[in-house]
Amino acid sequence: MRDFIYQIMTDYTNQVIFLHVISAVIWVGGMMAILVITKTAHKSVSDERRLVGRATLIKSYFKFLIPFITLSAITAIFMALGYKDNAIGEDGFIIDYSSMEIYKYITLKGSIWGAMVMNMFLMVWIISKAEKADCKLQKAADCMWLVNTYLLPINILLGFAAIYIGVSIRHAF
Repeated sequence: MRDFIYQIMTDYTNQVIFLHVISAVIWVGGMMAILVITKTAHKSVSDERRLVGRATLIKSYFKFLIPFITLSAITAIFMALGYKDNAIGEDGFIIDYSSMEIYKYITLKGSIWGAMVMNMFLMVWIISKAEKADCKLQKAADCMWLVNTYLLPINILLGFAAIYIGVSIRHAF
């Protein structure tokens, strides 16, 4: 399997990096668009209709994101393996300290994207609770407030941080 990954990274480096970057742009940029749309759209519409519209929009967007998140994860694994093998030998000892430093940033970046995925699952869970009869209108509106005020902006900021780290890693290479 590693030989296959190395062959892909040797022959298609730019394509793999492009797919990785474009998936990150769609993920983070889309979240920014969703945030702006859900905060500004339909101010004159009733709370109940606005809640349903926001919930539907966010859930549809998250379903749309699944292939891009998967693509981002796969391309990240392809790129990270090269750095790991340059940094750590087969016996587990560090063989190149500069590659090891880059690999630490790659691990941090992967952790950030992992936190973003968990945050997205939390948002979907909150939205599905808000849509059900479990929540009264006021409570459901509070649930959407939590998503729009805290969870979505946190994901956007985490996405910016991960993209910045990715650019720094690429520049170091």
